[in-house]
Amino acid sequence: MIPVLAAAVKSIKSVVVNKTNSSITKNVLLCCLSALLLILSFPKFDLWPLIWVALVPLFLAIDGKRKITSTLYAYLTGILFFFGVIYWFVHVTGIGMIIMVIVFGLYFALFGFFHSFFQNRNKLFSIFLIPALWVLTEFLRAHLFSGFDWASLGHSQYKNLLFIQIADITGVFGISFLIVMVNMIIKDLWVTKKAGASLLITVLFFLITLGYGVFQLNQPHSNGKTIKAAVVQANVDQNMKWNESFWPAIMKKHMHLTRQAAEEQPDVIIWPETSLPNILWEDAYLLNDLIDFIKTERIPVIVGAVVQEELDVYYNSALLFLEDGELAGQYNKLHLVPFGEYIPFRGVFPFLEDIIPIADFTSGQDFTVLSLKGKKISALICFEDTLSALARGFVRQGAEILVNLTNDAWFKDTKAPYLHMQSASFRTIETRRPLIRAANTGVSCFIDATGRIQNMVRNEAGKPTYVEGFAVYTMNLNNEETFYTKFGDIFTYLCFACFLLGFIIRNDKNKTQISEPR
Repeated sequence: MIPVLAAAVKSIKSVVVNKTNSSITKNVLLCCLSALLLILSFPKFDLWPLIWVALVPLFLAIDGKRKITSTLYAYLTGILFFFGVIYWFVHVTGIGMIIMVIVFGLYFALFGFFHSFFQNRNKLFSIFLIPALWVLTEFLRAHLFSGFDWASLGHSQYKNLLFIQIADITGVFGISFLIVMVNMIIKDLWVTKKAGASLLITVLFFLITLGYGVFQLNQPHSNGKTIKAAVVQANVDQNMKWNESFWPAIMKKHMHLTRQAAEEQPDVIIWPETSLPNILWEDAYLLNDLIDFIKTERIPVIVGAVVQEELDVYYNSALLFLEDGELAGQYNKLHLVPFGEYIPFRGVFPFLEDIIPIADFTSGQDFTVLSLKGKKISALICFEDTLSALARGFVRQGAEILVNLTNDAWFKDTKAPYLHMQSASFRTIETRRPLIRAANTGVSCFIDATGRIQNMVRNEAGKPTYVEGFAVYTMNLNNEETFYTKFGDIFTYLCFACFLLGFIIRNDKNKTQISEPR
């Protein structure tokens, strides 16, 4: 990875020292370079060390600029970055993808505006203020308008296990904070050749984070109980899932893989989201086939299905069937996806029904914990494994392990499944609960309580997506309560306090300058 970083630094230098470019051209090139380095830091490239210098070109472009200029340069960087990271959403809706890129780029613009607003602050204070500002933009993106908690800076480090263990205190945003801090120091060293106390503080934070990582990686993170589980990845094309003529074949494929997995005698076998075709209770023949199959194999199965419980009341659910075919538990998805599982403001804007002709699902009400032979399991459906608040909620209800049932076939064979898994892996560190992922087209895998991927469904060539198969692994259960589980995003609230303090100090300074006699 050292040659990769060296190449990145060389690229930055070539843009900065080029005398033929105008100031505007040079700054635009720096923004483009920053966006490129950010994109390369994420899957499928996974050149994660680049993130430690990826913001340096952006900082060089916006330093000393007026608010409007800084905002526009940052916005350009954001648009380019998000286009390179979430282009795959075009497979769902092209217009929606463009809107997402435009909107998400605004968070970069917000950062650029306030960076200019605070740029004359004391260097020692800025080393906290600017990273705190970045954390706030990521936090807002993760929560506003249903939230999109993918592609935060910290997520890029999911393979850097030693560094990311601090997430059980700060969440993923603490890692983003330190990444921005390091980028600031590198930029300062580049421009002024000195950083003073700011450099010492950054090095200290970095060493503390690494030391904490060493400590946590050597902890057992187990309550002594284990569960041997299997995940089934049937690789069903999205165009086939709701075509009734394909339903018998879909069931047959899942049953065939389950029968193979059952030979290794796991405690439970997990199918992906909506893996049971049609609507449960609406048509009994597929459900009866499933129950007969479970009774024959004598093994518990967790199945994803659409469930109708009342007229026009549909849930996206995870169902636990015991080895005798009895339904032992049902979790109804809490966090629905707007325009995917319901239409927001349907009553206010009825024309949306013509643009997006879908029926609304109903949101679940409870953090349901499934019980299997004394082992507490919580299911997260679809993107719920990217939402830290949901994972915390299940753990606080007693979950000893998390299971994700998902279907990323909407996005074709792109980087989307890897970005999904990348974000999900941080739930294991934040809560110290292992996570089992059963995905229709991948990535189906087992992630332990330190974020380490222990096993994965792959084909013979090692490809984990758009292949069919199964994987079996024994996971340690855990019931420890982390700081993050107990207190949530305290670190982010401290970042907000830092932002407010910077705002107050700046206003007080401006008032003092105005009131001083000339």
